[in-house]
Amino acid sequence: MEVHGPGGASGHPRPPAAGVSVAAAPSEAAAAVLNDVFGFPAFRPGQAEIVAAAEAGRDLLLVAPTGSGKSIGYWVPGIAGGGLTVVVSPLIALMNDQVNRLHSLGVPAAALHSQVDRETQDAALRDAASGTLRFLYVTPERFAVPSFTTALGALRVSRLAIDEAHCISSWGHDFRPDYRRLKDAAELCGRPPIGAFTATATPRVRADIVASLGMDDPEVRVTGFVRPELRLCVVRCRGQQEKRAALLHALRTLPGRAIVYCGRVRATEEIAALLRENGLRAAAYHGDLDAGERHLAHAGFTGGQVSVIVATSAFGMGIDLPDIRNVIHLDFPGSIEQYYQEAGRAGRDGERADCTLLYSPADRDLQSFFIEQAYPDRDAVRDVYRVLLREGRWDLDDWDTCVPGRERHVVRAALDVLRRGGALQEGGGVSRLATAPVDFDAQAVLRELAYARLHQVMDYARSGACRHARIADYFGEEGAPRSCTSCDNCLSPPRARVPATAQDVAAALGCVARFDGHLGAARLTALLRGADDAWTQQRRWVRDAAFFGALRAWTADSVRELFAILIEEGCLRRSSGERPVLSLTVAGHAVLDGRSSVEVEVEVAAAVQRPRPRSGTVQEDLSADAGERFERLRAWRRSVAQGADVPAYVVFDDRTLRELALRNPATGSELVSIPGIGPVKLARYGDELLQVLTEAARGDATSRPIE
Repeated sequence: MEVHGPGGASGHPRPPAAGVSVAAAPSEAAAAVLNDVFGFPAFRPGQAEIVAAAEAGRDLLLVAPTGSGKSIGYWVPGIAGGGLTVVVSPLIALMNDQVNRLHSLGVPAAALHSQVDRETQDAALRDAASGTLRFLYVTPERFAVPSFTTALGALRVSRLAIDEAHCISSWGHDFRPDYRRLKDAAELCGRPPIGAFTATATPRVRADIVASLGMDDPEVRVTGFVRPELRLCVVRCRGQQEKRAALLHALRTLPGRAIVYCGRVRATEEIAALLRENGLRAAAYHGDLDAGERHLAHAGFTGGQVSVIVATSAFGMGIDLPDIRNVIHLDFPGSIEQYYQEAGRAGRDGERADCTLLYSPADRDLQSFFIEQAYPDRDAVRDVYRVLLREGRWDLDDWDTCVPGRERHVVRAALDVLRRGGALQEGGGVSRLATAPVDFDAQAVLRELAYARLHQVMDYARSGACRHARIADYFGEEGAPRSCTSCDNCLSPPRARVPATAQDVAAALGCVARFDGHLGAARLTALLRGADDAWTQQRRWVRDAAFFGALRAWTADSVRELFAILIEEGCLRRSSGERPVLSLTVAGHAVLDGRSSVEVEVEVAAAVQRPRPRSGTVQEDLSADAGERFERLRAWRRSVAQGADVPAYVVFDDRTLRELALRNPATGSELVSIPGIGPVKLARYGDELLQVLTEAARGDATSRPIE
């Protein structure tokens, strides 16, 4: 069905003159298209204003999260008003999906991209020229093809819609130079009104989009970033084993279709295998698979044969499944934009979906690796180039010794830059360059921006405020509530935090520096707390070190948290492997030497060891039954802690045991609502806790020894 407005199929709607009021609501024709063609009785928040602005001939920018129905903003006015709408999209799969959907609704549409044969392309351009086509989808690269730009100049284009508009901005997380051609492309086809649509644009990126496209007083809407059906949660894990336990728990807690995002290709295969071993129908998806394998995994997921897809960020663009119940990030995403774009693929049916970020302090290192790979600095490239000129070849086997002080991945990134700059010849030869292989000043700006985006994700993960409000604030949506009922911080508020002193930080860094790369966090924690054990007795000189016992008043848990934050801040590095050790980074040396500083906050309750209250103090307001449960829980905790050789509070603190005694939960879902019980501890201790509480209810002390 087609619905035509008074403008018919010809002419260019122009922006209103100054002083002319813009329609406050969509036309009756637009409302009819929404209902009759798409089957929606009403517009979602933000859609009506955008459709009205498009019908009034204004430029417009809509920023709304994945799954919010942005395409309605150009589909409805394009059908209601008639004429030809050119839609620019970087994603062939998404273009094909949208064209197929429009065809199913009786709307004439076509796509031009590399997978379309010449005969079909020519037919599409003929239909566009004759006025029978309503939507012509093209990739941004198409505007560099002279034959296409010539044909475009002959078309009567009523509207230009630009999807994934953040790609035009170098401030965004997915900059694509081809998008820079779109301002000239708009002029080429008569400068029709421009509509820009994106799920990820901060205020700075929005300003860059408007300027780069030459928009004229655009209607700008930012909406929909608070999605209460999404339960946002960050689970802090100490290593890969805890991450895997938390992953399995999350998938079992809320069954259904799920996406697990990993930062590395190898991890996708390992995690998919782990999930299959645990009875889940899982498949891996990444760029190293051939086209057939990727298609098989994609089709299996969309068709329901695969319930969990384990993927790199290559997966998900164009996925429009309503019933994805879990999106889990096993590794740190590179930006808030990337995180929320991927997380937003969950819960499109409006039902509850969980978006979980599994967070380890060492995750920063992976993203830092990616950034340094993408943007090697001038000095690194110069060092490698000098070695090439000295050796006369670039296919060397001993790079580790040829460029001392440069890590292998930095050398590899420098070689990539030199290859693109024409310095590396086939056969291993080296050419002398007359100019720099890249614009290093621009590279430095992009690297700085990438690190800034990474730090914003770290701040999100560590934040104790409402996560939905933080997301809305990041994207500039005004009026978002300051609290919610669907994030971990609002459901179970974290403890308050206090700053660690510069002396505390220096003690921790000094301790690591003394044993640089030889001791793990557990031993370093013991030294800072002044542990008098067999290790120190065999090395009595340690007791005279300035750092020994410097954090004696701290709990072991809080010292470990201090180390974790220093890793996140880039001051320390944790090695991989079964027995990871800590070492000082360049940034850590700068802080230790006083050339730089770092701000660190730790939990108030964990910062200082205080005298334990007498048992009666904690139980003053507990009933007799709750008091009995509390004592049994304390005895169980003591037994578990002794068996694991850890302090009792590492298992659970008294506050958590007291809440358990008061609430007396009977199921896993009730347990997870207790402050202090997250997915990891639920997976580790949940069954035993329920057993202890059940025995307390029966008055049965015989089925398990309780101290």
